[in-house]
Amino acid sequence: MIDFPQNNVSLKWDTRQRLALLEATALWEGRVTTVSLIQLFGISRGQASKDFSLYHQLAAGNLVYDRNHKAYFPSDDFVPRFMRGTADEYFRLVEAGSLLGQSVVLPIVPTGVGVECLFPPERKLDFRVLRLIHQSIREKRQFRASYQSLTSPAKLLTLEPHTLVFNGFRWHIRAFSREHGDYRDFVLARFVSIPELDGSAAFGVDDDQDWQQIDSLLLAPHPGLSPQQQAVIADDFGMVDGLLNLQVRRALKLYVLRMLHLDTEHHDPKVQQIVWLNREVVPASEGLSL
Repeated sequence: MIDFPQNNVSLKWDTRQRLALLEATALWEGRVTTVSLIQLFGISRGQASKDFSLYHQLAAGNLVYDRNHKAYFPSDDFVPRFMRGTADEYFRLVEAGSLLGQSVVLPIVPTGVGVECLFPPERKLDFRVLRLIHQSIREKRQFRASYQSLTSPAKLLTLEPHTLVFNGFRWHIRAFSREHGDYRDFVLARFVSIPELDGSAAFGVDDDQDWQQIDSLLLAPHPGLSPQQQAVIADDFGMVDGLLNLQVRRALKLYVLRMLHLDTEHHDPKVQQIVWLNREVVPASEGLSL
């Protein structure tokens, strides 16, 4: 059962998935019908009707039924109960739908809206590697595997991973390395042998100081831009008074800086439209993926 704190009720996983899809469709598509649930989840019309009744009970007043269209529409007082209702959430759902289609990941397939998602080239990765690393993280266990870094030949490592990370370009794991004696990042595609699970991990996420430490990056529009251009950039990034205080994990800071093209200084505002103001106070730490 899944606890749903907003309504203080427990729901089965599949029920919550259907209610989330119902709400997401109404929120982003502007209307939702029982057919939406029937087609995606392969349920009966009776079950779909029960889901709508349950949604009305848990989110009273969110949906209004239109007899002419035979569909439910969001009310003027609509408040998301199962979704966050943010643009970031929408884009992630669209991405999930485009990659996996009708899957356990809740997809949104926009109707009448062209969507084109750009992705980095797919990295070579044996599914068995990911499955066992995922199991290692879930069960808090060590694993041993041969890893090919850029700086040395393939080497057998004993790792204790705590998190899967997507840095905007590729997936890696954050793990404690017994051989190195500290936490490092290991690209999933560079494991060259199938992991062998071992005993319980002694080091977890709470012991990873760089993961737990949050750094504040103070960002602003490039001073080389005109006042009008700076105002546009500030609005693009949701800055307040021309400043954005971006909170990032120290272990992920270099990835964020690289994503924003702030890992090196550029004096041309056409190349770098924002600047990192507290670069001297919060320097970039070492250690991207091996």
